[in-house]
Amino acid sequence: MKYKLLLFLLVNLLLVNKVEANSLGSLGESFVTKNVLFNRAVSDSVRKNRKSSRILSSKAQLAPPTTVAGSSCGDGVNFVQVNLYANSSNIGEIEEWFISQTAPTPVFTGNVYSPSIRTTRTYYVQSRQGSDVSTRVPVVASVYKAPSLVTIDVSPSNSPSELLCLGTPVTFSAVGGAELFEFSVDGVVAQTMSSNKTYTTNTLSNGQTVTVRTRRSLVLDGDINEDAWGTAPLEDNFLAAPLSNNAKEGYINSVKISAAESKLAIGIAGKLNANKSILLFLDSKNGGFNTANFGDVSDISEVNAFNYFNNNPSAFDSYFQADYCLVISADATATNFYANIIELKSGESIKTSLGTASSGFPSTSFAVNNNNIGITDYNLGFEVEMLKSMIGYTTGDLKFFGLTIQANDESNYSVTNSFLSPELSSAAEYGNSSIDYNLKEPNPVIVASSALIPCYSNGNVTVSFYESPIAASVVQPTCQDTFGIISIASQSGSEYSLDGTNYQVSNTFSGLAPNDYTLYVRSISDNTCVTLSPSVITINAVPLPPVVPAASSTIQPKIGRASCRE
Repeated sequence: MKYKLLLFLLVNLLLVNKVEANSLGSLGESFVTKNVLFNRAVSDSVRKNRKSSRILSSKAQLAPPTTVAGSSCGDGVNFVQVNLYANSSNIGEIEEWFISQTAPTPVFTGNVYSPSIRTTRTYYVQSRQGSDVSTRVPVVASVYKAPSLVTIDVSPSNSPSELLCLGTPVTFSAVGGAELFEFSVDGVVAQTMSSNKTYTTNTLSNGQTVTVRTRRSLVLDGDINEDAWGTAPLEDNFLAAPLSNNAKEGYINSVKISAAESKLAIGIAGKLNANKSILLFLDSKNGGFNTANFGDVSDISEVNAFNYFNNNPSAFDSYFQADYCLVISADATATNFYANIIELKSGESIKTSLGTASSGFPSTSFAVNNNNIGITDYNLGFEVEMLKSMIGYTTGDLKFFGLTIQANDESNYSVTNSFLSPELSSAAEYGNSSIDYNLKEPNPVIVASSALIPCYSNGNVTVSFYESPIAASVVQPTCQDTFGIISIASQSGSEYSLDGTNYQVSNTFSGLAPNDYTLYVRSISDNTCVTLSPSVITINAVPLPPVVPAASSTIQPKIGRASCRE
């Protein structure tokens, strides 16, 4: 009887877990967000089982699909469509999209997934063939807030019927938009992006177009909350396992990026105590390292964790080839923090400093707020700005793989369990041995190339000026009409002259004697606004009449003898 009762309880427990797992797969976006904390306790065993099955079935695993992430500009309120792409390696495999690394049921099957979303979220796609599956690849569908509509006020005002005099200083003022503004003339930047909302020039001519584009700005202060960072993190630690001991002193909660024209800012929410570092590996161009067997840096100050990580080379996921590593480290008292970008090389990797900062005291390119209150704080942490060229970026999606590491010295260092994307199951340290991350839960995250271009709002206006006068038509003298005629191309609100003194409303001048004439156009309302032609119009001399023809010789007819009558 005891065994029957135990069997009954076991069957019921399995049925309950199955119902809960199936329910989780059918939940919508908002329900999952609100209730996943409750389900964490229920799904702990699911995560552990997933990890075990992943390792045991590694020989049967498929290659992960190749992916393209997506990004759209929105307002954070209305839904926008974001397109995500995935292609499996082999015929017969399908692509399955999930809302999390642990969701049991896909939300979509196919190689093009186009969710309509309000805010940034990460989806996870895997290849499947029968019971074999690949790693789930985190692919970000990002949404950035577009600036409000921008228009241009022009002073003095002008229009095709209200022309300005050439050389008149004109001020263009942006109305609306965001915090930063750039002005261009006929597509050529005339005033670079800045907080200056006005642009003044006196070099414009008729028909030129002045355009303003505006985008959002950010302040490097370690508080990653401006609209320029997007509507939500690109990836976060939601569903992560409890932190290991070292991770409690150095953890990473989320990553955001903010793009400018030539620069890229990376915001990392988290905290670093003494001798802790964040390593954010970046796959930003073709080539790179799939294994951490790149060269050390010779000057290990501020980046010793990077060299230690490379002591026992680990393998990244197969779809990730690291090109650069952003290293953020704390000193022995967690007072000063250092940011360095390292270009990975086979011989000696190259370190470039991005600055030193402390909480409340940023440098030009690096800011820290080390008052992050815990694993659910997605705002406070570290902000770094760099040229896109510093990470070799030109085009294509950007991939990142982030972790924290305790690095006292070469005999005392350890990779924690704080990763992005997160470790889901184990609270144990990853330690200092070689790791095959293909068999682990943290995966590199894919960010769209379009997320590396700011969301802009644009406005433009075409200016109207008096133009240098040109002849619309010229009639030269003839023998019958010995005077010429010049018609000047008409301009609104103008009067015309051929000598700069005598003006008339009519643009046609007749009865002109042979001469060279300069054309003048003047504003009727402002007689100081005079524009003249750059070259003269010539009325030719009256042509000479042709000479009266005269015979040079005359041959009279003759009467022949045969026709002569006697």
